[in-house]
This record gives sequence, C-alpha cells and structure tokens, in this order.
Amino acid sequence: MAAKKSGRTSSSHKKKSKNMSKQIAAAVVVIAAAVCVVIFGGGMISPASSPLAPLITDEHAFSMHVIDVGQADAILLSKDGKFALVDAGETMKPSEREARDKLFAYLDSLNVTRLEFLLLTHQDYDHIGSALDVLKKYDVGTVYDNGVVHTSATYEKLMTHILDQKIPYRVVAAGDVISSPWQGVTLEVLSPQKDLIMSGKNPDINENSVVIKAVYQNVSYLLTGDAEKKAEEAMFAAGEDLNADILKAGHHGSSTSSTQKFLNAVSPAVIVISLGEGNEYGHPHKEPLERFVQMTKHIYRTDMDGDIVVTTDGNVYSVVTRKAHVYENVIVPNQAAA
Repeated sequence: MAAKKSGRTSSSHKKKSKNMSKQIAAAVVVIAAAVCVVIFGGGMISPASSPLAPLITDEHAFSMHVIDVGQADAILLSKDGKFALVDAGETMKPSEREARDKLFAYLDSLNVTRLEFLLLTHQDYDHIGSALDVLKKYDVGTVYDNGVVHTSATYEKLMTHILDQKIPYRVVAAGDVISSPWQGVTLEVLSPQKDLIMSGKNPDINENSVVIKAVYQNVSYLLTGDAEKKAEEAMFAAGEDLNADILKAGHHGSSTSSTQKFLNAVSPAVIVISLGEGNEYGHPHKEPLERFVQMTKHIYRTDMDGDIVVTTDGNVYSVVTRKAHVYENVIVPNQAAA
C-alpha cells in the first residue's frame, strides 16, 4: 500500500517533544493497563513494519479517545487541555446508566470540566442516551446535531434542557465547518446532505448521521456515526474527500455500512469499532470485517480492546488500548450478518 494522500512521514523521521503534555500524560493514566502501543508512519503498514514504540508525547498532540461504553458511542477529542465529545450514548442492556458511569469516570480521570462542544451524530438512544446528563454535569460550549425532528422522550427532554438553559445549539450538514477549539485542527462536516436522506415520509436517522473529518496537519480521522450505504453513496455523489488515516467504523461494524467502495475511498490505516461485548445485534458482522482485513492489519474493537486512544503529532500516530490487543480475536465476527 503506497503512502497515503495525507502525506505521513516515515516513522524513522518522527520528532518527539521532550516534554510530555499534561493531556497526553493524563491519557496514559487513563489507559494505565494498556498493553498494546503501536506507532505508524507512511508507506506499507504491517506488523513487521510497525514495531512497538512509546506513546506519542508531543505537547500539542491531538487524540481521539473511543471510550468503551458498551453497545453505544462516546468519542472524546482532545488537544492542548481542551476537550469535545462526539456522541454520549447509553446502552439498552444492561441499563442502570452503565454507559453514563463509564463515560463520566473516563472524563473525570482526565479532569475534564468543560467540553468545547457536544456533537450528536443522530438521535438514537445509543448515541444520545447520556447527553442530558453530560449537559448537567459539564460546562458545554455548543451542541451540534443533524436537525432531524425526533419524537423520543429522551430527545425531547434533551432539546427542552438546551432551550431552557440557553445552551448554544446549531444544526450542521455537509459543507459546514465546525469551529475548532484546537489550533491546527480542522473539523469538516461531510454528511448529511442539506436535503436529508429520506426513508418513506421521514428522514432516516442512521443515514442522516453527522459525519465529520478531523484533520491535524498531515493526519486525518473520519468519524461516521451510524451512517449506512445511502449516506456513503450520497457522500460519493457530492464529491466529498473521504480519504483518512483513521476510521471510526459506521454503525458498530454492521453490514449496513462500510461498503467496499466507501472503504476504498477512505483507505484507512487504522479502523476502530465501538460496540458492546456479546451484543444482541451480532456486531461486528462478518461482511465488513472481511473487508476491513483487506484494508489493514490494524483493527480495534472496544468490546475486546476496551478504551482505545489514537494520538497524532500531525505526522505520525500511535494507538493504545486498555486491554491486550489480539488481532486473531478481533477479526472474528460475533455472528453472521442476518
């Protein structure tokens, strides 16, 4: 595989700061039990060409923390002591606010008191179930979502709180740029399209997930929410630049997402899947996993790896997992896709 369009440099040319930033140091504390640390550069990526290496400690490093909150999504972005959250999901089983407690414990371990923004990719409970609790516990600068009118009690209570507390709220769609709190980081919205993808009379929730591309210098991350095949096709039709180094896989590794055409356009070096152990949906499904394996050897799952942090200094990037990462286990589907 040739070097990516991101222009990553070879790991042999990486430069490290002598001073570990407080943010990165905190990440190390959070993943104190981490046993898998890999650093990547440009060119072919394989176990042989990706030896174990220390976590990137550049004082201005940018990190994506895919938090293990079970069958849900909660992704923390961080740089220079500033934080933002993409989704704040809650699990359906077991309940008892399990995901919320895991999310709060993770944020508190990093001493997070303010979130520059909370981006809700779409209105499903496993993406917004803890959002109201987040707004009550932390100072949040702005809330973003796709603007789909949804009648669930959870979403209505959330929107009522945002209105009552006068929390800044903004609907985003393809072509928008989210104001970045971090120097050197851009946040582009690639989906949904302005004229929401329809399914029958109502907008389809998953297909209208907010998809964002975060770019820090020469390294890019693509976060896809639960975007499925129609959304992927719509991004193609719109000519969006999907190429990215790190992909947060769509819809928890479901066969409804991650088509071969889409993966070819992204050409990811790292794929991260957020999902719950033994979930009732059988995620991740066999079909996307088979496609992932053809793209890269660096596939991570929160149900097996626990919390996953992907950090970059803008040229190279490292992956750290809380639990032991065993590639042979990660690529086994929970069950065949229905």
